[in-house]
Amino acid sequence: MEGYIAVGVVVLIALIIFYKPITRLIDRISGATKDGISFERPQEGGEAQPPLLPFVEIMKHPISPTALEREKFVENQLKAIGLATDIEKIAAMVRAFAITRIELEFNNIAHTIFGSQVSLLVQISGTKTGITNPEANTIFEQAQKTYPELHSGKKFDEWFAFLINNKLVAFNGDRIDITQYGKDFLKHLVDTRQAHQRYG
Repeated sequence: MEGYIAVGVVVLIALIIFYKPITRLIDRISGATKDGISFERPQEGGEAQPPLLPFVEIMKHPISPTALEREKFVENQLKAIGLATDIEKIAAMVRAFAITRIELEFNNIAHTIFGSQVSLLVQISGTKTGITNPEANTIFEQAQKTYPELHSGKKFDEWFAFLINNKLVAFNGDRIDITQYGKDFLKHLVDTRQAHQRYG
């Protein structure tokens, strides 16, 4: 687990620094075969690209001894993987960054979501076509009775907006259904042992 966290931190920093050049590289992909990926040549006279901060200057930024120690650990982990080409390295970095970003988002949601909202997700996931708005409202009304200090004076739309804004649920016609993101969030709660009874 420590290795995944360490790789995620380094990848996060790398993606922030090199986001634009990596994006430009991905946008230039013209074809992919079993032998590799080919790129289009940039058009001459195109939009001028802002100069990148030199690598040497990037590495001069203040950093703690703990981070340097973790950096060495991550370097050893990456060497053990044995990526052969820059394309493989970029693909691995993008994949690790995506996974790390999702985990950060899920942990942030897990710290703020109410137990009643998790109950709604669980109930929806046990159906084939989702639930109706009145059924969702019933869960909210029960939460108001059980936790009046949190939900009294609040409206269903406020409580439900958290789930919509975080893309955990969506409307499918006149029914509320869980999204793939919402399903993955519930799995994350189980995998990280956060699926316990929640307040609210």
